[in-house]
Formats: sequence, C-alpha cells, structure tokens
Amino acid sequence: MSSGFKKSKKMFKIGDKVSHPSFGVGDVENIEEKKVLGQKEKYYILKLMVNEMILMVPVNKADELGLRYIIDPETVPEVLHVLGHKMDDEMDGNYKQRIRSQTEMVDSGDILKVAQVVKNYTHRDTLEKLSSTERGLYERARKILVGEICAACDIEKNKAKFIIKEAISNRDRKIHAKSH
Repeated sequence: MSSGFKKSKKMFKIGDKVSHPSFGVGDVENIEEKKVLGQKEKYYILKLMVNEMILMVPVNKADELGLRYIIDPETVPEVLHVLGHKMDDEMDGNYKQRIRSQTEMVDSGDILKVAQVVKNYTHRDTLEKLSSTERGLYERARKILVGEICAACDIEKNKAKFIIKEAISNRDRKIHAKSH
C-alpha cells in the first residue's frame, strides 16, 4: 500500500475525515455509546459527503470494515497517474468475472484500485454501452474518487471531476498523438 494511506488501529477522533469503502468520504461527527440488541457498543457517527447521509460504524469493527483516513494531498498525483493508463486487459474478458473483479477493487477501499475501476469503465464505455450493473459500479467508484480528491485537496466537487476527466483525457490525447 502507498504511503498516502494510513490504516490505523487507533481510534478516530471527532472531526477526522475518513473514507468508508462502500460510501466514500465522511466526517467523524461524534463517537457515541449505543445499546443495540441488548449490547452496549461504541459507534463512530459519520456524516457522509455524498448526500450527507449519517452512518454508524461500530468502533470495534472499523478496521475490519476498512474505515481509514482519507489520502494525503501528496497521493493525488499517484491517483491521477493510475487514471492516465490504458484499460486493464481483464476488461475484455468474461462479463461476470469483470463485474466480480471490479467490485472487489471498489470494495477494497484502496483509492488507487477505485481509480483503476473509474479508468477501466471510462474507457470501456467508449467501446460499448455499459450494462446497468457496470454503470452503477462505475458511478459508485466515481463518486468515491471525486469525494476523496475533494477532501484531500480541499476543492469543490466540479473541480475534482474536471481533474479526473483531464487525467483520463491526457492519456487519450497521448495515444491519439502516437497513432498519427
């Protein structure tokens, strides 16, 4: 894993920006003790960036679930570098295997793998129309990627979308220039 990723056994604090592998970036708004199914347990109360949803994550399951600090701004060029590469070869293969591998990459919580999924589906979409399952996975990965870049660089969502689009477009321009 890259140095931009901090996985920690320590507790997050109120005000920390974290990334959940399924829901993306959120702020730790509170740490509360709740009684659920007769058991008292501590929960991180996260306010997610996407649609401002509130998510409760059991403190003792945070590592297992893949909750982590957001990436450092210094890691963003590494993410953009991933976007600038060609589509993975496995994207030409079997539909079910493709869905499985891309879903695992998004669910890993590793932002470089999430960027790879965005890159793969962006390029695949130029070759053929994405299925509704692939479109949904692509949109989920894109939202996570946009949110992480917004939080890491403290920029607006539209600027992050532009940066992502440019990283992919620069790759396309390089390929086009080589073929002429």
